[in-house]
Amino acid sequence: MMLRRFTDMMGRDVDIAFPPKRIVSVVPSQTELLQDLGLEDEVVGITKFCIHPDSWFRSKARIGGTKKLDIDKIRALQPDLIIANKEENEQAQIDALAAEFPVWISDIQTLPQALQMIQVVGLITDREARANVIVDEIVQGFTKMQRAAAAKRVAYFIWYNPWMSVGADTFISSMIRTIGWQNVLADKSR
Repeated sequence: MMLRRFTDMMGRDVDIAFPPKRIVSVVPSQTELLQDLGLEDEVVGITKFCIHPDSWFRSKARIGGTKKLDIDKIRALQPDLIIANKEENEQAQIDALAAEFPVWISDIQTLPQALQMIQVVGLITDREARANVIVDEIVQGFTKMQRAAAAKRVAYFIWYNPWMSVGADTFISSMIRTIGWQNVLADKSR
């Protein structure tokens, strides 16, 4: 196994033992991607919110929530790669982990950024061919998609207690625009 340098979506260079054999995902959507890439044996830790795939939720070590990671549990897993996200995870916790382990951070606000993330995660996990197939399927799906004939005004709630919705500079708001609808909170950020 050799070290290879990759740049994450924050512009940080990350040296990763390639290919990684012990991956911890602290982002539910990226956990699903890792499963789609065929990394059953390589993923050793996920958050309590990584409920898909169900078999992983039942069998993988859980390392806390996306905002309250259990650093000691992660440390005990000795990951050679941690996959994180700028919005999902707390910066102080990610900084603490990055002092000990390679942490690759995504930052996604648009479909092109999501496609780039899929390709790069495929590259850093030695699953580039599968990642390209996934990207092609997504692009084809969006190419065939019919946009809404009339824009619906929508609010997309992501949490309760307190209630939270999405502003203009989010991936979800970008997807709302992509299908031809209007985010009623587009005048807000995050």
